[in-house]
Amino acid sequence: MVTRAPVLQRDPTAFEREYYRFNVELANRLQQPFPRDLYFKKGSAAGARFDEYYTALQKTWEVKPETKGLANDAGKGVASSESDSTLYQTLPRTTEADKNHDTHSLERALDRTLYLVVSTKGAQAPKWAFPAQRLPDQRTSIDTLHGTAMNGVLETFGDTMDLWLTYILRARILAGKPAPASKDVDFAWLTKEEIQQRLADDGSQESSQYWEKIEGLLDP
Repeated sequence: MVTRAPVLQRDPTAFEREYYRFNVELANRLQQPFPRDLYFKKGSAAGARFDEYYTALQKTWEVKPETKGLANDAGKGVASSESDSTLYQTLPRTTEADKNHDTHSLERALDRTLYLVVSTKGAQAPKWAFPAQRLPDQRTSIDTLHGTAMNGVLETFGDTMDLWLTYILRARILAGKPAPASKDVDFAWLTKEEIQQRLADDGSQESSQYWEKIEGLLDP
């Protein structure tokens, strides 16, 4: 099983948004008031500047439930300058591969785990499955379980990917792209739900049984 780990943190649920909003607002309201008279002389210019700053700061404490940057709102203080907003621009969470539904690309569904599945023309059902290879009937001392698992991927897609094996022989891809050894072989990087849908579209009993076997192995 070859997987690509999530690249981005997933979007919080509605409950998580409300939880963070409540805690941010509660922390701001329970903090001790700033001892203004200890640092500024009454009627001084410095005191007036601080009052202006503190008033602007308090406005940022009102975190609306629909706000996405919940954890960041409390610490921003006065609105950042235009140069800062340009410096800290973020890339969109949706990529071109997402828009084109390019299942050959790893640059999609960045907040989900992707799994490499393979389809071979003329193969028996299930049509889509994980790369696999049977252990040889007559094994030698060099025919290890880890070696056989890796060969099942390398013989189908070549050595153009950087992989490392993990528990239950799940390999994480670090870089590269599958290079099918035959034109009859197709592949796709799919989420758990997409794998389920492709097996359901196949409609065969073997595909249904295959999904029952692998469902518990897949991360959300």
